[in-house]
Amino acid sequence: MKRLNPYLTGGITPDWIDYLLAYQEAGADAVEIGLPFSDPMMDGATIQQASDQALRRGVTVASILADLTAARDRIRVPLIAMTYANLVFRDDPEAFCRRLTGAGITGLIVPDVPIDEVGRLEAATAATGIDLVLLAAPVTTPDRLAQPRSAGAAAGSSMR
Repeated sequence: MKRLNPYLTGGITPDWIDYLLAYQEAGADAVEIGLPFSDPMMDGATIQQASDQALRRGVTVASILADLTAARDRIRVPLIAMTYANLVFRDDPEAFCRRLTGAGITGLIVPDVPIDEVGRLEAATAATGIDLVLLAAPVTTPDRLAQPRSAGAAAGSSMR
């Protein structure tokens, strides 16, 4: 099944929510919201520039979530947050996930969490009802993909 899930850096412009709504109206199946980070190691130049622009505007995770909360009655597509482990683990992953849920976010991508250390994050997303999306590099071997995650992973999780 084909799906259209565009990416939007949260807070990139003062009217960034209008872009999210335009994606929705254009037929997006979901929208991925980038939570800007000061040292984005895994993003290309375009997303790095977008994150820099948002951060120069003074955007924070809290301000992005406040914008989403204010627009919740107009948002009909699933929202997926994409961010870095530093933002998730700075305080407490479960508290972070609860804040996401409160703003209407239902999915989370954290590409820089090593699979061997994903257990705490997996437990936090399971406890808050957020779908954790795990990414694998195109060169990841089938044997590595089949390896079980850390022993700290949430029991009963269906993520693979």
